[in-house]
Amino acid sequence: MQTEIENAASFWIKYIPEASLSGEKREELRKALVGVLLEKFKGHWHLERTMAGSGYRSMSNWRGLDSSLAEAAQRASIGATVLERHLPRDIVLWCDPYNVTYRVGDHGTVYTIYEDKRGLLESVKKSMAEKVSKSNGDFVISAYTTPVVIRSADGVEIARRGGASAPANGAGNGTGYMQSSPTKGANDLRRNAMSPLRQVTTYRGDAPASSPLSNAATAAPPPRWSPPPSAHAS
Repeated sequence: MQTEIENAASFWIKYIPEASLSGEKREELRKALVGVLLEKFKGHWHLERTMAGSGYRSMSNWRGLDSSLAEAAQRASIGATVLERHLPRDIVLWCDPYNVTYRVGDHGTVYTIYEDKRGLLESVKKSMAEKVSKSNGDFVISAYTTPVVIRSADGVEIARRGGASAPANGAGNGTGYMQSSPTKGANDLRRNAMSPLRQVTTYRGDAPASSPLSNAATAAPPPRWSPPPSAHAS
């Protein structure tokens, strides 16, 4: 937030000529404006949703001097008339996370003052991940490791299927099949039962006979296909 506000403040100050304010007073006004904006934007700065609160953070001199600019002038002991006389009235500035832009006129082109492309990309990734997580009921299924582990969005293990690894908490029943975390209730177990993973049949030779994964409790896998004997074989 500091970088974006610094760029926004410098943008406004550059319109005030040195003939009206000395370099020292211009710098004092810039620092005062930075302080005002830091206080104003606190609690209204959303890194995952950069456009949220954009209207609140906008600044203009269209219908009178912007309140943030007026307060900065008061803190720097500078007359507000100096800013009203030199600041353009047809400019609207938006100070958003990773991006500071302005527009000239109601239908003018939007120009970029500052942009952090890497920050914007990370923000989009986080926003998309958040939407996917909510659409999936806050559950993430990892099918790229063995065993297959179902975890909640907060990282707490719900259940696992296949593999010989023990649960994350170190406890196990030695069967290697579906295990439920004691921290989850019947609703989570019911959700696991509805998962497509329950259709997967796993063959384990080291599981107990009582286990649904043992060879004794499940049908053996179909034999591998072999070509018919040659007609010339004796």
